This record gives sequence, structure tokens and C-alpha cells, in this order.
Amino acid sequence: MIQLKDGIYWVGAIDWNVRNFHGYVTYRGTTYNAYLVVDDKVALIDTVKEPFFPEMMRRIGEVTDPKDIKYLVSNHTEPDHSGSVAKFLEVARDAELIASERGKSGLRKYFGDLSCTTITEKPTVNLGARTLQFVATPMLHWPDSMVTYIPEENLLLSNDAFGQHLASSKRFDDEVDHAVVMQEASKYYANIVMPLWRVVLRALETLSSLEIDMIAPSHGIIWRNLPGEIVETYRRWAEGAASEKVVVVYDTMWGSTERVAKALVEGIASKGVEVQLHRLGETHNSDVIADILDARAVLVGSPTLNNGLFPTVASFLSYMKGLRPKKKLGAVFGSYGWGGGAKRAAEEELKVAGLELIESDLDFVFRPTGEELKKAAEFGRAVAKRVRDS
Repeated sequence: MIQLKDGIYWVGAIDWNVRNFHGYVTYRGTTYNAYLVVDDKVALIDTVKEPFFPEMMRRIGEVTDPKDIKYLVSNHTEPDHSGSVAKFLEVARDAELIASERGKSGLRKYFGDLSCTTITEKPTVNLGARTLQFVATPMLHWPDSMVTYIPEENLLLSNDAFGQHLASSKRFDDEVDHAVVMQEASKYYANIVMPLWRVVLRALETLSSLEIDMIAPSHGIIWRNLPGEIVETYRRWAEGAASEKVVVVYDTMWGSTERVAKALVEGIASKGVEVQLHRLGETHNSDVIADILDARAVLVGSPTLNNGLFPTVASFLSYMKGLRPKKKLGAVFGSYGWGGGAKRAAEEELKVAGLELIESDLDFVFRPTGEELKKAAEFGRAVAKRVRDS
């Protein structure tokens, strides 16, 4: 068993093999974190994805008889958290299910007419020496989302906030390579939380009144060593803080657009600005978005196909449009044969995604000439200067 604090245990499950979650690649798997609070009364906060129910129950059984659990708190209705709710209630028949108002309707949608108390009816639960306080955090990242706080322990059970998709035999941030944890935390934020930055800032303001010594999210490791760092990092991400960095993303048919992309990279790098190059189809959209999180500018390149965007570029732009990265510059480049169209379409997509468009004249017929590549490199230098000056 793994103990967070005296009488508080992690009883979740480790999914070592999952490689796709919400459409983004999870190279390191994930965990479904559930927490058991043993006091005069016993409470379980969240369950696990349904196939992992036996693993959770085995861990609970190492601490207490599941039938003795008085409360089941559902912080979030999504099935990776609530998937075992109905099965658990078949075992712990006397347990009272607690969720937000929207959580109650969602759980009933999934599992039928469950008896459920809302946090409007019961905003706190006294377990004995400890109290569970429930704070609604709607749209972080579903309308039903909430967090559970234990004031006597300064412990925040933060639901999907501050999580990472990271399977590990260790449970705490001081037991796992910090660079790995932050890489997965940033990818998680970029691909799930990024469009909700206003909600994040409101939630951080709400949570600022709480004393927090430990943050236990629903996925990944538990922040017992550096909870303040991840909170402050979320604040910077939500505010749109960026480094002197440019991401160049493209696909190519016969190498023409790729030549332009590489000329841009050389121009940017010549000014000392960090630049990352990704070819779509080789790099997954979710990895590109993770790289864009702390970038100041995004340059997108596409060849024209059937008077429009190349399919991989169209897919990426659609994905980015939904995430709406904040405070980014954007520009488009490309190539075409007998007729263009991709550059114009990509520019419209960048505008809809909320990027500030830098006008470019980088749409070349067939293979770019040496002079045209020099023009691309010069544009790269101009973008680098804009990034450094902003």
C-alpha cells in the first residue's frame, strides 16, 4: 500500500500500456488515481477506469473492508475516473455517492438512476478528525468537474488539474525524474487544459485561499515536494507566458515545402532564437502542440493539394484550432504546382485559432529557387527579431 499521509492512501491503478488518450499519444502510459481516507468514517475519492476495478479493489482491501466505506466522492464523471462507480456501489451498498450537480446528471446518464447527493446539498463531509471540502471547478475540464480538499492535512485532491499521463512504480514527484514529470505535465496541459486558460486562472484564484502542502491529481504522480511549483507553472501557462522559441511545422509532397521549412529554420536559428522543426505525419499532433505551449511563434507550411490544404496539415490546424493557444504569432508558407490555395486556407485557420498573423510572401511554384530560399531565410530572421522584441 502507498500512504500519502497518516490514514490517507493511494488505491488507484496503473495503465502501463495505454498509448492513445483523448486523441493524443501517451508514450509513458498513465495512472487512474483513487484515494482512500480512513477516519471514524471512511471515504473513497474517485474510482478507476472500469477494466481496472479489480486492481483498485485489491488495494482498498489491503487497508479496509470496502463494505465499511461510508462515502464515495466522484470529482469527475469522465469514465477514466467514474468507470467503476456502479461496480463499487454494488459492493459498498451503504456508501453515499457525492458529486456536483452536473456530475450527478452525468453519472445517471452513464449508470442509471443512482442515488447521489450533490455538493450543493452537502458542501462538506466530516469524517472524524478530518473534513472533506468540495469546491466546484466547472470546465476544468468538464462542466461537472470539482476538487476535494482536506484542510486538516493541507491536501488537495485536484481531479484532472496538475495531472500527467505517466505510468510509474513510484507515486511522488520527488521519486521520479523531474524533467520527465514536467514534460508530461506540460503535454497534458497543452492537449487538454490549454483552451480553458480563463477557467484555470479563476480556479487558481479560488485555490489561492487554501493552504496546500500536497496535490494529488487524478493522473500521474502526486506533488508532495513541489506543489507550489506546478501551481505557479499552471499560472504562467494560463497567462500565455512564452520563451524565445519558434515552432516550424509542415508536410511536403515532393520536398519543396520542406526546403522552405528548413530555410526558415536556418534564418531563425541564425539570430540565436530557439527553433523546433516538425514534419506532420512523422510527429504526432499532440507532440507538436506540447512544443507550441511555450513558443512565441508558429510557422505552418503546406503544399497545395486539390486547391486546398494537404491532409496532415488540415488535421493539425483543426486540432490546434480547438486548443486555441494563447498569445502566439503565426505565419504560413508553402508551395504549389498549377494553382495555389493551401496558404490562404492555412492563414484563415490560424486566424480562427486566435494567432496573430504575420503576413508572408512564401508560396512558391514547384521547387523553390536559391533566391526564393534566401527570401525564406530572411523571413525567418525577421520572425526571430519579432520574437525577441515581443
